[in-house]
Formats: sequence, structure tokens, C-alpha cells
Amino acid sequence: MRLYANQFQKHLASGLAKCYLLVGDEPLQLQEACDAVKQAAAAQGFTEREAHQVDANFKWHQLQDAAGNMSLFASKRLIDLHMPSGKPGTAGSKALVAFVQSMPADVMLLIRCDEWSANNDKSKWVKTLTDEGAFMRVFQPKAAELPGWIQNRCRQIGLQADRDAIALLAMRLEGNLLAAAQELEKLKMRFADQTITGKDVAGLVADNARFDVFRLTDALIEGQVLKAIRILRSLKKNDLSPVVILWALEKECRMLCDLAAIRAKSHNVSAQDYRRHGVWQNRQAPIQNCLNRLPLPLLEQQLSGLSRIDKQIKGRASGDAWQGMERWLAAMAA
Repeated sequence: MRLYANQFQKHLASGLAKCYLLVGDEPLQLQEACDAVKQAAAAQGFTEREAHQVDANFKWHQLQDAAGNMSLFASKRLIDLHMPSGKPGTAGSKALVAFVQSMPADVMLLIRCDEWSANNDKSKWVKTLTDEGAFMRVFQPKAAELPGWIQNRCRQIGLQADRDAIALLAMRLEGNLLAAAQELEKLKMRFADQTITGKDVAGLVADNARFDVFRLTDALIEGQVLKAIRILRSLKKNDLSPVVILWALEKECRMLCDLAAIRAKSHNVSAQDYRRHGVWQNRQAPIQNCLNRLPLPLLEQQLSGLSRIDKQIKGRASGDAWQGMERWLAAMAA
């Protein structure tokens, strides 16, 4: 069966499928969906979990071996298979089809894929898992949908926020639900049962003593390379997810590319162009200076360079993602 995000909790409450294929490049919803399956499975007696990562060292016979191994601790087991690329290859596809069609009753299968394309839906292994179990793909909310998502999230965690606060959060956090969820949790801890306003949100970001991703992007725009790297190292020290930082860098670089393309075409970036990209008036001058400093071809090259850092974060490319971001900042802000 195919499920949608708004159906998922109701489905889990009504009964479990024998296998789940959860996919999508929005990490928060994907992680929370996987966690929900694990919790529901544990409540149904699948108290032992065996995790596997599909990488260069993974052998597909391990999947069948996992099902056949006798458990010393539980009668039911959940096999948790993380396949970042969403592409098992020919051997993997055959192994998954054979496994799902002959799964023991005391075994559940959960597959998580971080990358997905429409072509995957046509493959035999995906159709088999969909027919035998449940398939769900998560999507990044569109800009117009994000305020509603933030409002629902506030309701879930017991945070009261007025319309201006929600609108400002949506503007600053567009494109990354993980960053939005973390920001809302911080606001909940700070304001407890108070109703937060747009002024509170703006002031919290401006007055926060800790470095954050917004100060990082400000330093980037201003060309302050040493400050940008110092902020990045502080974010790493404070255990901020590199996924959040990469989102902020990509969002800023994409905005610069769009504005540089407008400038190359019409020789002028209008106030309407800035508003369309969510650029407040006090940021327009620094961004204009940045556009004067960085030509469009360089910005496009830098935007492309973020894809390798994304692969490093996901373990699909060699090298350290934090060092990659430092080098990227040095090239971008110098």
C-alpha cells in the first residue's frame, strides 16, 4: 500500500505491515516516520532490532542470514536497513524481492532511503515492497505550506506563537524542517507557557550569545572569512547537525545565484526582487556588495561544490564534511 504523511500515524495505530519502505530527502519527517515504526513494532513484541547499513562492505546475503539467525533475547525482530542511495543494484533488488516474498512471521523489515527519484517507483523491488507492505515518501513542504507546518508543530510541543512569530520563523527556516524543529524546541525552553511574538523571535536570534547559522551566513555575505570559519567551528563544538548548516549555506548561495542572474540580465536588482527572495531591507546593502564581489560563474561553481559536502555528510564521498565546509567558506568569502 502507498501511504501519505497525514495518514501514517492512523495506519500505525490500526495495525502493522510486515515491511516498510520509507524514502525522501527531508530528514526530519523521514527520521520521525522511522522512529514511529520502531516504537509501534516494539509495542507489538518486535523488541529486538538488527541494523544494517548498505554500503560498499554490505553483502546482500546478510539480509537472509539476519532472518534465519535464532534470537536469544526476543521472539520477534525488526531488521532496520538503511540504504542511503535508494539503489540496491541488480543483486540487491533480487535479494529484496526474494526476502520480502518469503519473510518469516516473526520478522519485520524497515528500509530507509535518503535519496529517491520517480524512476525508482518503477523497479520490481519497490513494487514488491509496496504490494507486500507499505511505502511512504516524504516531501519538503512548499513555502506556502511551511507556516501551517510550524503552527502544527507548535501545537504538538505546547508552544504558543502569534501569527507574526510563525511568519518570521517560516521566512528564516524555509527549506529545512530539522532546523525549524530545533528552533521551536529552543523557543519552548525559553518562553515556556508564554505566547511568543515576532519581536521575540527576531530578538532571540539577534541577542543570542551563541554563534548560529544566521550569523554564519551574515559573515559569509560580508566576506569575513575568518569570522565565518570561527562561527562554523563553534557550531561544530555545540553539536549542531551539519545537515542544518549545509541547508543554510545552500539556501544563501542559491539566493545569491538567483540575484546575480537577475543582475546579469537586467543590470539591476529591484526591491521587488529582494522581497521575493525574503531579503529584509537591512540586508540588501551587504548582499549588493557581495554581488559586486562575486560573479555569477563563481557562485554557480560554489553552489555545485555543496553537492560533494552533502555526499560527505551522507557517507557517500570521502573526506570530512566539516573541513569541506571550511574550504568552501574560504573560497566563497575570500
